[in-house]
Amino acid sequence: MLYQDSTVVVRGAYDSLDLIHTADIHIGAFPHSVLRRANTEALSKIVELALSENVRTLVIAGDLFETPRLGYEATLNVIKIMKNAVREGVKFIVTPGSHDLTAKGHGVLTVLKEVGLINVTESVEEEYKLRLKPLEVNGLVFYGIPGLRGEREVEYLEKRKVIYENYSENRDNVLIAHTGLYVYSGLDISKISPKYRVIKLSEEAYSSIHKHFKYLALGHIHFPIPHHEFFEGKVAAYPGAPIGRDANDIYETYILRTEHRTNRRILLVNLGSRNAKVRALTDNFGVDVRVMEVHGVEGLAEEVRKNLKDMSEKYRCLIVYTGKVGLEEYGRIRKIVDDESRKFNAWFHVIRGEPQEEYITLLEEFRSDLLNIEELEREAIEKALEKFGLKISPTTIMDLISTLGREYGEGMRKADVNEEVTDDALKILEQIFEELKK
Repeated sequence: MLYQDSTVVVRGAYDSLDLIHTADIHIGAFPHSVLRRANTEALSKIVELALSENVRTLVIAGDLFETPRLGYEATLNVIKIMKNAVREGVKFIVTPGSHDLTAKGHGVLTVLKEVGLINVTESVEEEYKLRLKPLEVNGLVFYGIPGLRGEREVEYLEKRKVIYENYSENRDNVLIAHTGLYVYSGLDISKISPKYRVIKLSEEAYSSIHKHFKYLALGHIHFPIPHHEFFEGKVAAYPGAPIGRDANDIYETYILRTEHRTNRRILLVNLGSRNAKVRALTDNFGVDVRVMEVHGVEGLAEEVRKNLKDMSEKYRCLIVYTGKVGLEEYGRIRKIVDDESRKFNAWFHVIRGEPQEEYITLLEEFRSDLLNIEELEREAIEKALEKFGLKISPTTIMDLISTLGREYGEGMRKADVNEEVTDDALKILEQIFEELKK
């Protein structure tokens, strides 16, 4: 195993072969809420932390962006942050995640690469194989496994179909992978949140990875794994998301702080000795979270005000459980929370239910949990394909549905989005026709 529970705690100094490992920043998430700038500011904070540790190599293991195309304001702010970082000598190494690029490989990530602000690891799908090309930066050699549609990267790993081009054991090699790997036997992450029950975590894929990588920089899982402060060895780690992309992640931040007595983080990794040495750099990233259980409207406004007033960070987040109340009572509670939250420019969620012993998947503006919807969609599609005798991958149909239902991000031109949706949908339809010919 590349990470074992018997790792040794390391508190020593770090030498020159250092890198910062982060992932799942999801710039562009929360587009219509008070948190819409929080993820961009998290990137700025990550750069600040890197410079404070005198580290100039910054690895982002996928999903730097929430969507391939951002609005003008968000794009401009990212460029400013990265330009300032590059002036300070920072080099960004990015492996694309499942949110970063369109089906044709387009997106803000591509633009940043073309203008020289970031280095992007390259991979090529060819003849049922995934070929990874080496990228040398600051004396380290990086290979990157991107997050592919339908989790195809997991299949490549499980079938031993990943090729590491020009690999040499005499170099300091780092593998960046945006995928679900079962890397830590001491933690069942399905118990962290229901959303992790539908993310495939493959032990077989993990065991297939080349054993001579000094470090596996992982992304895709938003909860930090392992969540120790110091560890060393042949290490694989998920830094977790600095902010996240939805209500689940905000709730996970609360759980990290209250139950695990830790915080959101990035990882400082030293590769100067035989084994990687890792230290967590924790930070609030400007987010404060409180959770309330209420039992009616009496005294509610005052209680909400007190919770919001007691928060000290820039972004106040309040999650409120109402219990099993009627819809009318729920509406009154929600209005009070809404009115008070507006006074503090706070983000809030009101859930008509009770907190459970295990983490609850929250509702996002009255919509059912997306992951449950995807499970129902897949089941319905599988039944329909079987009924009509069509040999088409359910994942391909789900990709088409997701593409056609794509929403407009803040500041995005309708014509640009329509063009992107049309291009992506046509590519998926071509794939469907090819599958039908088989």
